[in-house]
Amino acid sequence: MFIHSKDHIEIIEIGPREGLQDHPTYIDVESKVSLITALFESGFKKIEAVSFVHPKTMPQMRDGPEILGKIERPAGKAIQALVPNETGCRNAIACKADEIVVWTYPTDELNYLTLNRSISMTFKEISAILEIARDSGIPVSAWIGCGFGYPGMNEQFWRDVTDMTKHLIHMGCTEVCLSDEFCMANPRIIYAHLKELLNEVDKSQLLVHFHDNRGLGLANIIASYNVGIYKFKACLGGAGRHTDLSGVAEKKANDNMFPSVPTEDMAYAFEEIGIHTGIDVNKLIASGRLLEGILEKKLYSKVVANNISKEDFIRNSSEKNT
Repeated sequence: MFIHSKDHIEIIEIGPREGLQDHPTYIDVESKVSLITALFESGFKKIEAVSFVHPKTMPQMRDGPEILGKIERPAGKAIQALVPNETGCRNAIACKADEIVVWTYPTDELNYLTLNRSISMTFKEISAILEIARDSGIPVSAWIGCGFGYPGMNEQFWRDVTDMTKHLIHMGCTEVCLSDEFCMANPRIIYAHLKELLNEVDKSQLLVHFHDNRGLGLANIIASYNVGIYKFKACLGGAGRHTDLSGVAEKKANDNMFPSVPTEDMAYAFEEIGIHTGIDVNKLIASGRLLEGILEKKLYSKVVANNISKEDFIRNSSEKNT
C-alpha cells in the first residue's frame, strides 16, 4: 500500500559518470557517447555524464570536453557535469554543460578523505561555483555523500545533514541529493529522518541515491517514495569502482563502497506497480547490455541478468517450444 498517490517519478541517470569513472582501462569517447545517446533514447531527461576533475585524479574522465562536444541533446534534455572547484566549473561551462553538480560530506573527516579539504573550505568553493554558474545562467545542484550515515556517527549527524541541506539550498543550489554510500539506510530510518527533513525542505528540492550491499536498496527507494520523495539518482547496472560488476565487493583496504541500486531494477519496479518513470524499460535494459559490452563484465542488474523484457520472454518461450 502506498501512502502517496503521485503516479510518476523522475530518475536522473549517473552511470556514464559514476559507473565509468574508476574503470581501470580507458574507455574511448565513441563508446561513452553511444552509451549516453542510448540512455537519452531510453527516456531520461537528465544524465550526469561527465566530471571535470583533474586528469591525474580521475583519468577516465579526462575526455569530458570531447563528450560534451559530440553529444546531441534533444530538446528539453540536459547533461550534468560534476565539478570539484572553480576551474572545473569554468571548464564545464565553456564546454557547454547544461547543468553543474557539486558535492560535499557531512563531516570534515569524510570531506578530507574525498576532497582533501574541510567542509568550510568546500562551501567557499561551492559559493564561488554558484556565482560563476549564475552569471552564465547555469543551474547548480549538489550531492551530500554519506547522507544517511556512516559507521561511528554521533547523535548530531541527522541535524547536521538537515542544516547542510538547507544551507546548500539557501546558497542557491536547485536540488540536493542524499547518497547512501555506506548503506546505513533502512525503511525505519527513512520514515523517521527523511520525513523529518521534508518538514524543513521542499520535496521538489530533495533527491536520494541508494547503494545496495545489504539488500535494502530497493526497499529504501520505495520507502522514500512513501514519505514524499519523487526524484532519484540511479546508476545503470549498479556499476562503479565499488563493485567488480558481479555483485561481489572488491577487496581493497580503502574501498568502502558497494553496488548502487541498478537503474533498470528501480525503473522496472516502479513501472510494475503503476508509478511511471518516463523510461522505456526495454530500451533501458538494452543500454545495460551495451554497458556490459563496453566494460566486458557482468553488471549487477537483476532485470538484465534475468532477461526481463517482452522481447526476451517471447524469444525464450519460442526457443523452449522448438
